[in-house]
Amino acid sequence: MSIDSDNTIPVWNNTHIYKDFNDPALQQDIETISTICDALNDKALVLEDSAGEDLVRILVEAIKFDEKASILCWTASTFASSISSVDAKNDEASRLDAKTNTLSARIEQAFKPFKQYLLKAPDDLLEKVFSDDDAAGYRFYFQHQRKRNVHLLSTEEEVAISALSVDGLHSWWRLYNELRGSLRCQVGGEEIGLASAFNLTLQQDSVKRKQAWDGIQNAWGSREETAAAILNAVNGWRNEESQLRSKIEPVHYLDVSCHRQKIERSTLDALIGSTEAHLDIGHRALKGMAKGLGLDKLGPQDLHAPFPSAKSDAIGYRTFSDSIDLVANAFARLDPAMGEFARTMYKKGWIDAKPSDNRTTGAYCAKFPKVGEPRVFMTWDGSISNVITLAHELGHAWHNWVMKDLSFCETIYPSTLAETASIFAETLVRDALAEHASTDHERLETAWLDAERASAFLVNIPARFEFEKKLVEARAEGYVPASQLTALMNESWAKWYQDSISGYDPLFWAAKLHFSISGMSFYNYPYLFGYLFSLGIYAKKERYGDQFSDVYRGVLMDTGRMTAEELIEKHFDQDIRQPAFWNESLDIVDQQILRFEELLDKIT
Repeated sequence: MSIDSDNTIPVWNNTHIYKDFNDPALQQDIETISTICDALNDKALVLEDSAGEDLVRILVEAIKFDEKASILCWTASTFASSISSVDAKNDEASRLDAKTNTLSARIEQAFKPFKQYLLKAPDDLLEKVFSDDDAAGYRFYFQHQRKRNVHLLSTEEEVAISALSVDGLHSWWRLYNELRGSLRCQVGGEEIGLASAFNLTLQQDSVKRKQAWDGIQNAWGSREETAAAILNAVNGWRNEESQLRSKIEPVHYLDVSCHRQKIERSTLDALIGSTEAHLDIGHRALKGMAKGLGLDKLGPQDLHAPFPSAKSDAIGYRTFSDSIDLVANAFARLDPAMGEFARTMYKKGWIDAKPSDNRTTGAYCAKFPKVGEPRVFMTWDGSISNVITLAHELGHAWHNWVMKDLSFCETIYPSTLAETASIFAETLVRDALAEHASTDHERLETAWLDAERASAFLVNIPARFEFEKKLVEARAEGYVPASQLTALMNESWAKWYQDSISGYDPLFWAAKLHFSISGMSFYNYPYLFGYLFSLGIYAKKERYGDQFSDVYRGVLMDTGRMTAEELIEKHFDQDIRQPAFWNESLDIVDQQILRFEELLDKIT
C-alpha cells in the first residue's frame, strides 16, 4: 500500500482550542496575560514594604497569577507551533510564536521580583506560603531553585537577561526552525523537504537511503555557515551568562544542565562512565546490523536502516489505524486506561502525521494546558520505525495525561524523566511485537529494533554529548567556524563509534536540531538516561505483578516534584548515583543484543 492510499493518517483538530489566529478567545487570552503582568508589576511595588500575613498573601497571589498567565501563554504557543510544524512558511504562526515568546518573557519579568524574594526568603516564610493550597504546587520548584542561589543575579540583571533573550538568544532557534522547514533536498532527481528525505533513510532500498542522505548533506552544506552562526550565537550567549553568574562561585556548563535535568553531577558521571565501559554492546549491535544488510560495515546512511528481509508478513507499509491498534493493545497489557488513551488521541484528532509541504522534521509531543490535552506530531511513512516513534510520542502524551489534574508547576518535568516515559512506552510495543512473532524472521525483525535502539542510545547519544562538550569549550575560546564544527563532530564520532562503521556524519551538528535549541543545552544525554532508566524500571514489572501499573503511574506523577534520585529511591529504593543501577540496565541490553546475534547466526 502506498502512503497516498492510506486515508487513516490523522491531522490536527484544534478548533476547540482556537478556531484560527483571529479567534476572539485567542485575543482574550493574550489580553488576560497582559492584564496579569500589569497586576504583578503593581504588586511588586509594595512587596518590600509588606510583612506578616499581608506578605504571605501577596506572594500567594503572585504565584496564582504566574500560573494562570503561564497556562494561557503555553496554550497559545502550542497553537502556533501546531501550525508551523505542518507549514513552516505560515507567517501568521511565526508572528504568534514571536508574540508568545515576548509574552513569556514578560511573565517571567513580572514574576521575577517575587521569585527573587522567595529564593532568598527564610524557611519559615516559605513554609507559610507553600502551606496555602494555591501555592503548594510551587514548593519543589523553589526548593530546587534555591540550590543555585550562589549564582543568582540581582532582580534588575535577571529581568534584563529575560528581556534581551527574546530577540537575542531565542531568535536563533526561530531562525533554525525556519531554515529546516524551508530547506529542500534533491533525491533521485526529485526535490523534497528535509522531513521526507529523512524518512527515506528509514527505507529498505539502500540506493534510496544513500541518495536521501546525500541530499540532506548537500542541503545543509549549502547553508552550513548559517547553521554555524546559530550554534555560535546560542553557545556564546550561554557562556557570557555563565560568566555573569560566576561572581561568587564558577559556573560549570554541566552543572547548569544537571540542575535543569533534576539530577546530580555524580549521576551523570555514573551514567556516562557505565555506558563507556560497556561500549562493546553498541558496537556489537552495529556489527550485527551490517551483517544483516550484507555489508562489511554500516555507513552513516544505514544507521536507521530497517530489517532487510521481505519474508516476514510484518514487513511492508503499515496503515496508521492498524498501527494505533498495535500500540494501544501493547499499552493495554500494562494498563487498560493507557491503551484506551492511545485510541482517544487518534479519534479526537490529537495527532498530526500526514505528510505535507514545508513540514518540519522530527517528532514531538506538546500540550494545551488550558484544557489539559496533549498533542503528537510526526510524519507518517508506514515503516516499523514510524510505529516505534508513534509509541514514543504517545508515551509522552500518556505522561502528560496522567498529570493533568496536578497544579501546572508540578507538570513541568525534566527531559531525563520525560524520555523515561517515552522509551518505556517504546519498550511495551517492542515486547508485544516480540511475543507475537511466530517465525524466526519475525523474531529477528523485533530484535533488529533492539539493536538499532542500542546503537543509537549507547553510541550515537554519547557522541552527541561529546560533541556538545567540545563545542562549549571551543566557543569559550572564540568563534567556531563550520569547518571546525565538522572536525569536532568527526572527533566525537571517532571516540564513540571508533571503527564500528565505515564513515561518520560530518554535518550532524547542523542536521540534528537538538544542538540549536536555545532554551536547553545538552539535549542528548537525557535520551540515554531515559533509555537505561526506563529499562531499569521495566525490569521490576514481575516483582510488582498486577500492582505495577499503579507503581508506574506513581512514578509519572512525581516527575515534576522530585529529583530523579529522590524518585527512584522513593519508588524502588535504589541509588542512581552509583554505577550498579546503570550496569543492571546495561546487562538487559546485553542480553537483547545476544538474542539478536543468535537469531542472525541462525538465519544467515
